[in-house]
Amino acid sequence: MRAAAIDIGSNAVRLMIADVEDGKIVNIVHKDRHVTKLAEVLSTKGILSDASIEKTMNALRLFAEAMTLHGAERFHAVATSAVREARNSNILIEAAGRLGINIQVIDGTVEAGLIFSGVCSAVDTTGRKALVFDIGGGSTEFIYAEPGQEHRKLSVPMGVVKMAERYDFSGVLDMEQMDRIRIPLFGVLNEVVNALDCKPDMLIGSAGTPTTLAAIEMHMENYDQIKVNGFDIKKHQIEKILEKLCAITAEERLLVPGMEAGRQEVLIPGILITLELMSILGIEDLTVSDFGLREGLVVAVANA
Repeated sequence: MRAAAIDIGSNAVRLMIADVEDGKIVNIVHKDRHVTKLAEVLSTKGILSDASIEKTMNALRLFAEAMTLHGAERFHAVATSAVREARNSNILIEAAGRLGINIQVIDGTVEAGLIFSGVCSAVDTTGRKALVFDIGGGSTEFIYAEPGQEHRKLSVPMGVVKMAERYDFSGVLDMEQMDRIRIPLFGVLNEVVNALDCKPDMLIGSAGTPTTLAAIEMHMENYDQIKVNGFDIKKHQIEKILEKLCAITAEERLLVPGMEAGRQEVLIPGILITLELMSILGIEDLTVSDFGLREGLVVAVANA
């Protein structure tokens, strides 16, 4: 079955077209991704900006063309935090509908389940107590898996676009300032760890923050999904990357090998979340997954 999945996130819109057999992705036919920052004014205005809606619609038009070109037999589009929360999300949903793309707005629990399904198709968690976290633009999802136990899931309205709207990450940054930002993060993440009652021996990060960290650590000029999937990065390596990025402006960060355009300001809040979570858990290693919601969704579409 050739299926397509569209993930309309709070920071980026992503497409995957893949051949799926027996619940597994056997061939990735086409992928595309556009940074649209749907959540850029959500915290202050409670709406999706006109500019972000236009960017998203431009991306969806390209996705529709690609699905036709590559012969997708079935497709589905889901939207997450920003569209869930915005008062004017109907504008985007109706415009996409006129394009023939019906958007399903999913809650955090469904989102977390799809993320875990996608991650497990890339990273082996067999026999491990694994905590998966996915930092989005408007929310972060957590899934704790322990052998013999039902998975525990939690979604919190904490994301990198929201944080970038609250704090200015565009210039050279003081590390003491970063420590002050981490203080409220501790409260949120400590509650998450307690609510999930988790003691993982494996921490897995999906979405743009961990994958970009992996790409930067490997000095990637051209992103390589195969090398990123399953890559292990140490806490002290992440701390060094944070120091390096804080010492230069957002424009200069674009010159760092592995840095994706559009992530030069939102990567730093993602790193702060990651480091605070690792500190709370006492974990020194992060396993990176390039696969996440989009991959879990494409499998679900094929199996529908």
